[in-house]
Amino acid sequence: MVPSVLLATPAPISHRTAEENLGLAYLAAVLRSHGFSVVILDAWLSGWSEEVLSQRILACNEILWIGFSAYRSNMEQAIKTIDLLRAAGLTAPVVAGGYGPTFHTETFLRAGFDFVVRGEGEWTALDLTRHFLTGNPPLELIPNLSFFQAGRVVDNPHRPLIQDLDTLPDPARDTMPMSIARKSAIHIDSSRGCYGKCVFCSVTSFFHLAPGRQWRERSIVRFVDELQRLTRRGISCFKVLDDSFLEPPRDLAWCRSLADEIQSRGLEVQLRGSLRADQVTGEIVGELKRAGFFSFACGIENFSDTALKRMGKRATRQENLQALASFKEHGIYVQAGHILFDQGTTLFELQENLEQMRQTMWTLSKGIFSIMFAADGTPLAHRLRRHGTLLEDPHGLGNNNYDLENAEVLPVYEGLKLWHKAHSVTYDKTMDPLAAPKAISPQCRRSFHALSLDLRQQDLEVMKQLLDMAIAERPMKEVLAYVHQTILDKQPFYRALEEKLEALYRETGLIYDAAVNPFI
Repeated sequence: MVPSVLLATPAPISHRTAEENLGLAYLAAVLRSHGFSVVILDAWLSGWSEEVLSQRILACNEILWIGFSAYRSNMEQAIKTIDLLRAAGLTAPVVAGGYGPTFHTETFLRAGFDFVVRGEGEWTALDLTRHFLTGNPPLELIPNLSFFQAGRVVDNPHRPLIQDLDTLPDPARDTMPMSIARKSAIHIDSSRGCYGKCVFCSVTSFFHLAPGRQWRERSIVRFVDELQRLTRRGISCFKVLDDSFLEPPRDLAWCRSLADEIQSRGLEVQLRGSLRADQVTGEIVGELKRAGFFSFACGIENFSDTALKRMGKRATRQENLQALASFKEHGIYVQAGHILFDQGTTLFELQENLEQMRQTMWTLSKGIFSIMFAADGTPLAHRLRRHGTLLEDPHGLGNNNYDLENAEVLPVYEGLKLWHKAHSVTYDKTMDPLAAPKAISPQCRRSFHALSLDLRQQDLEVMKQLLDMAIAERPMKEVLAYVHQTILDKQPFYRALEEKLEALYRETGLIYDAAVNPFI
């Protein structure tokens, strides 16, 4: 009997509720298409701790090798799990892949992983399986692979990115029943990569490691084929995981063809995707709505052109506003990713943002406070490190920081951070059914959205007061005292809103079991 490959992912510390891991699903599908047996253990969907996950792994017999999917919010959990496995005497080879190991290769190898796969992993997983069975190909000839040799890290060259995504099989759906039970949207993709140049983004950094065209797509027919197969299994709500759904050659004509294909097959689907603001027009949004899209994440990030330039955003303030107007015209929910603070934020930029956030408060937001994250591997982290201003994570896990340059914004920064922390669970619980999204009725979505608008109004009132205090150069002690008092004064409002929220969760049968946001 040929031993199995075991693919696992630890549960992250996340303010989001559990979702499918499409990366592991693709690895499993590729291995199975070549005749290999695969077991998938998803600790997030299963609700397992690292201890339980390690026990489940140890209980599996005839395992050829073990692969871990690790990303920003479960890196520590992956390392804790390998510690438990090694302490229990595990001898099978263990491989780590994903964003975390790609940008923290040596950290994972020193933690006890035998190998790291950097970048796309489908063909490397296949090579590794053949190697562990036959000895071929030799480790030194397996692209994307990293390992220790004679006390130093060997990084094999990268293979080109997979250019034709239609050559990949449909991802395995072993864990889909657990997603359905949680009313989570089922994950699917139609492309990989992004041509954006956002300085904070790990996606572009991840794909730029390897040669080849950065953005690749599946054909409309292959994408809709998979949608159709899944609808036949009773699925209607999908999260399209594309990093950037529309890149050349996709245009208005392509969107029209997609909508025509979906409608010609009689598919009634609810889709949520991700777009850049510079890709959005009213006509495009109209066609995507006809295809079944009801919600998008759109990286608006900021309403100040100077801030957008620092972030490497292609869209201007005006393009952001035009994109939001197009979404609103067609009744599309928009999670307008917003980064309020970065190293160079000014008071004038904060005033610009407050003005436009008031005008666009119908968008989805998980709270008022946000700062640009300097993840390892990103252009931002490289730049800050080069200038000697990056405050590096002492644990080597990429939770880096930096100081704000303009002292005048610190009262707003500290005040909004304190305010957001006091209500972050309420924000996340209100937004999760809309942002995840969950498979609930349009009426229930409208009810959650109404609560989110009530929360947004409170945020903007506090931000206005903090800006006024900063402009008046009020001392930090006075600013924080105002926030503490406002938190106390608003307790009846938040208690009443949370009661409405609990009633909605009971009505929809949703479960909220996420952690407190670890990134505030």
